[in-house]
Amino acid sequence: MAESKAKKELTLEQMLDNIDEIIEKLEDEDIPLEEAFAEYSKGVKLVGECNKKVDRVEKKVQKLLENGETEDFE
Repeated sequence: MAESKAKKELTLEQMLDNIDEIIEKLEDEDIPLEEAFAEYSKGVKLVGECNKKVDRVEKKVQKLLENGETEDFE
């Protein structure tokens, strides 16, 4: 049996909320260095995922504007 996606893909809004939470943690002066680095790494990864998602949406919009039809950009 093929295994389905282990994690459900987060929406852009959920990812941005997670980034806000990470920023709040990093603003805490008492955060241990190791935890700060781990949170920073998670934040960088989330920002990258947000950028990819926004790029996909922009490409779909460009494709729609070019020909008036909706189809995924590959």
